[in-house]
Amino acid sequence: MVELVGGDYLLDTLQQLGPIRNTGMGLTIPDWQELAAFGNACGLALEPWEYRLVRRMCSAYLREFNAGKDPFCIPPIERSIGGP
Repeated sequence: MVELVGGDYLLDTLQQLGPIRNTGMGLTIPDWQELAAFGNACGLALEPWEYRLVRRMCSAYLREFNAGKDPFCIPPIERSIGGP
């Protein structure tokens, strides 16, 4: 597993926000307005790049969530990084 150094607050933000939404027509990620409202409501002093990163983390979560529906999908934790 990849060890995260100094970015724990971004993972906490992702967990509190919730990475995916069900719109009734499918799953999606939080939109920019929701991210801004969440940051404002929680008093987060995040930089624009941090908001972009949280949104990319949401996208990655949704992509892997959808990929996990395939019974032959290898879980991300079991994938080799950079080859054998």
